[in-house]
Amino acid sequence: MSPWTASPAATATPGVHLSAGQWLLLILSVLLVAAGYATACWWWPFMACTHCDGGKIRSPSGKAWRRCRRCKGSGARIRTGRRIFNWLHVTMKEKT
Repeated sequence: MSPWTASPAATATPGVHLSAGQWLLLILSVLLVAAGYATACWWWPFMACTHCDGGKIRSPSGKAWRRCRRCKGSGARIRTGRRIFNWLHVTMKEKT
């Protein structure tokens, strides 16, 4: 074998090999995080607006204030998960 050719072990791509217990732990962890986020969306449907600080934005000159377009001046925005839940609820209600 030439010293300039790669050995078969060096060219093989490493794979992810998880045991059944590790897969189970991974799946349960993902489900736990999803359940936690769903609970947060149910319990606290609004989050702080990431664009403004309390619903007001200072003008470029720094002398005037205006209302935030994203939260409409309330300082709070509905969570993405809650928006999905509301959409599903309306869709299912329309079907019945």
